[in-house]
Amino acid sequence: MSHSYIICHWGDEIRKVKLRMNELQKYEVIKELVDHNGSKNRAAKKLSISRRQIDRLIIKYKDKGKAGFVHGNRTRKPVNALDKSISEDIILLI
Repeated sequence: MSHSYIICHWGDEIRKVKLRMNELQKYEVIKELVDHNGSKNRAAKKLSISRRQIDRLIIKYKDKGKAGFVHGNRTRKPVNALDKSISEDIILLI
């Protein structure tokens, strides 16, 4: 599989994002399914997900295209992550 870059919008930011392997595989299977009117059950087995999830991915594909397959939390910082300055202070104390 080839790597694919897309342009995504997060708030006011625009970033060039590389689809991860599993995201790219989902995109390619759904694209093939929609373009050639394939079997949803076969696509679900190929991706090891439910038929209902295939329906959701088809809707995402039709609405957002390739950008719909990028995970929504990709660039978010975890809520329990420490600020970088605090982490540096802790390292200095040790």
